[in-house]
Amino acid sequence: MAKPVVAVTLGDPAGVGPEVILKALSEPAIYKACRPVVLGDLGVLERTRAKGPASRINLIPWDVAEPLPHSSRTVPVLALSRLSSRDSRPGRPSKACGNAAYNYITAAVKLIQTGAADAMATAPINKRILHLAGHRYPGHTELLAELTATRECRMMMLGQQLKVVLVTVHLPLAQVSETLSTRQVRITLELTERALRKSFGLSRPRLAVTGLNPHAGEDGIFGLEEKRIILPAIKAARQRGIRAYGPFAADGLFHQAVAGEYDAVVCMYHDQGLIPLKLLHFFDGVSLTLGLPIIRTSVDHGTAYDIAGKDKADSSSMKGAILMASQLVRRKKGGGR
Repeated sequence: MAKPVVAVTLGDPAGVGPEVILKALSEPAIYKACRPVVLGDLGVLERTRAKGPASRINLIPWDVAEPLPHSSRTVPVLALSRLSSRDSRPGRPSKACGNAAYNYITAAVKLIQTGAADAMATAPINKRILHLAGHRYPGHTELLAELTATRECRMMMLGQQLKVVLVTVHLPLAQVSETLSTRQVRITLELTERALRKSFGLSRPRLAVTGLNPHAGEDGIFGLEEKRIILPAIKAARQRGIRAYGPFAADGLFHQAVAGEYDAVVCMYHDQGLIPLKLLHFFDGVSLTLGLPIIRTSVDHGTAYDIAGKDKADSSSMKGAILMASQLVRRKKGGGR
């Protein structure tokens, strides 16, 4: 089988995206797994490379009509912006960066939809830059859902020891309870079970479900969401043949999941799932968007403006996202791991 083509989006040019991409693409393992193409800004990448990371990488401009190079350390760049050094200063988010990041993402989706790429792996963006540029999305996931006409998608965050899937994502904690619904939880369970079967080859995945409240509500003493919302969703999923269990008190559940008793944990809100995940996989965690008709992976960290441009960023998550995208393409096409 031909090596998958993975479109790697630059993210916010003022963040650590350019640095982690260059560092990740300096790894020989990337070229054994896939043919990467960067969607971004050639000037930004060259200025970043001049500061130290991956100085041996050969950056070349690329056009969709041209064949991709096959040699390692030769990185084709689909140049979609020409930002000045002022507009792309590391650590300084700007409207220009917001427009550029938006264009990188939309172009990657088009490459996949037209068959020019097989998957996309995204460097981090910040919703602030999207908003500065007039694109009112909370982040990648909502934009990708719109671009692919996807009604329901969820974020899976994963590492070697733990996989978590979030029912709600970027919400104030005070709004989680009023937003949570049985339908949301049930759909999350369905998307998670499907992904574990199709993308990870698990024939009968086991899903653990957290409660929302301390001690999973403790029989209604600390809240009724478990009885009224979460348990009915678990029962509905089980009627569909999904091996879902819970709701469990979150404080003890993750130990069991890491010990191998469950294949993934479905969590009710952002920090409930991301705290244990990042405790174990702070550097090498990867994000996978479930429910999309395309394969999209991402780094499990933000733009890190405080260290942008300082050659301090760890590229493990970016490398993992590219390799994960490649692996998922191979599995989808029947090539195994």
